[in-house]
Amino acid sequence: MDQAKVKIAFIGGGNMSSCIFKGIVSTRPHCDEITVAGPHLEKLEHFKEQGAHITTNNIEALQAAEVVFLGVKPQMMPVVLDEIKQSGVPYEGKLFISMAAGWRFQAFEHRLGVCRFIRIMPNTPAKLGLGVTAVCPGQHATDADRELCLELLKGLGMTVVTDEAGINSLGALAGSTPAFLYRFLEALVAETTKAGFSPEQSRAIIEQMALGTAQMVIHNQDTPISQLREAVTSKGGTTFQGLQQMTNYKFEEMMSAVIEACLKRTHEFEEMFN
Repeated sequence: MDQAKVKIAFIGGGNMSSCIFKGIVSTRPHCDEITVAGPHLEKLEHFKEQGAHITTNNIEALQAAEVVFLGVKPQMMPVVLDEIKQSGVPYEGKLFISMAAGWRFQAFEHRLGVCRFIRIMPNTPAKLGLGVTAVCPGQHATDADRELCLELLKGLGMTVVTDEAGINSLGALAGSTPAFLYRFLEALVAETTKAGFSPEQSRAIIEQMALGTAQMVIHNQDTPISQLREAVTSKGGTTFQGLQQMTNYKFEEMMSAVIEACLKRTHEFEEMFN
């Protein structure tokens, strides 16, 4: 699509706002007018260095924007929405894009009335352009809004358009799982160090193993992952014995419980912010 100039505001200049901002300026260089608002001006300097206007005034950012990214923590959202509601700025014609977990459309509409809303849920690899971002358009968002949102997020990696149930699931399956993989990799680095390699060597070895394994999955699309696993496993061999221990410790049941715990917490947030 043509890169028409868009006036964009970020309310909240934290990690995920920084990530989305970086994606926008890398794929749409010098194309948009961007304002970033946050409580501490010194923490917004890196946005200014890349061409954004910065301010501590949320309403100044809101007023200038056609698209408003709400990048505040879920527990701070009521304060920000009340500020928008009471600002006197006409906001009904703006597109709001929220990245707050647990905030359903009905909760936004309860506070702001009918608005054009899209919910998104990026994960941290989006910082490298290798993320998975769930995108959930609200019922009042137009097809043009959806396409614009996808255009603004294309620098983050893969986007998956889904509904509100799907954004919850992807929040757990794509958003939280990097932490679970990091913990798995931490354990492997620790075991490699225990085997006598230096911490630096151990990390490099496990990094390369993880990268190579991911590439094996990516480059063998016609092969089930289970078959790739079996190709490494000789009956009665060392890998077989290790996998047997994973079975004994009920690895798949554990992972199911891990994802269920994430989803349970998401639903608790939804009740909290209803």
